[in-house]
Amino acid sequence: MPGSHAAVNAFGPHLTVPASTRPDGAADAPPVKVSVDNNHCGLYGICHQEAPEVFDLGPDGRLRYDAAPDSEHTSAVRQAARCCPMQAITLTQEPR
Repeated sequence: MPGSHAAVNAFGPHLTVPASTRPDGAADAPPVKVSVDNNHCGLYGICHQEAPEVFDLGPDGRLRYDAAPDSEHTSAVRQAARCCPMQAITLTQEPR
């Protein structure tokens, strides 16, 4: 399928990801608002590994994050939300 690629999802079926959400099309990705449910967050740090520009585990063990990251980070933020084992990250699509 032109303009997209198949991504392997270890927890379910293959996903077709539009080109605008791929890292090479990250500039085309619309911005998102980020929210983390601290009651569900297990502080595994996977979000930090996937999007270190947006998520940070501080030396005090607390998660800090940019609630309105630049659109250039949208792809990494989406990946961080997908990878969160506790599904504590919620993304809200922002209008362009």
